[in-house]
Amino acid sequence: MMQDKSLSCQVTFFLEDQQAGQGVSVDFNERGMLIRCDKPVSLSRRVKLLVRFPRVEETLEIQGVVVWTNIHGPADAFTPRGMGVKFVSMDRKVERI
Repeated sequence: MMQDKSLSCQVTFFLEDQQAGQGVSVDFNERGMLIRCDKPVSLSRRVKLLVRFPRVEETLEIQGVVVWTNIHGPADAFTPRGMGVKFVSMDRKVERI
């Protein structure tokens, strides 16, 4: 299945205010996102995300918890290298966007 790159968003993620990595997401909704990245964060870790959504001018800051990760498995379409993050404590303005 071909993914529309115009709908992807750029993500920078932080652990305890230290930049931990960068990635891209094409799978997101109001509850969370799948971030494709080379070095995902381990399960249950809280992360701060800086996200550039398509067609949104400002960079959004979102808090989340890692609920799925693929560090060592194959990096294919079924099990991409990266992590699933559930959003927590989201500001109402950000939630609407």
